[in-house]
Amino acid sequence: MNPIGTNVVLVLLIAYTVYVAYISSIPLRGETDFKPVRIDLQTSPAYKLELLPGIGPKMASRIIEYRKTHRLISPDDLIGVHGIGKRKVDHLRWLIQAEEME
Repeated sequence: MNPIGTNVVLVLLIAYTVYVAYISSIPLRGETDFKPVRIDLQTSPAYKLELLPGIGPKMASRIIEYRKTHRLISPDDLIGVHGIGKRKVDHLRWLIQAEEME
């Protein structure tokens, strides 16, 4: 015995699934205003500095010690920190907030 109500529910469930699949496949339109999260070298604590790729706890503590005597205005100022070279600075540049960007 197959009641008619189960067939209606099954058809509605299939129709809803097709609708959801169609809606989720349509690309979003309009402008998006996403800004990347940038880390401020002068004021960020160690745990935020460790979010940068290639910066671990030791390097974060070196940056904090370095900024006690030097001002970190741009990403290029990191070259003065022992263990950070031009190559790493170029790799991190898009993640670091420079003072002139504010």
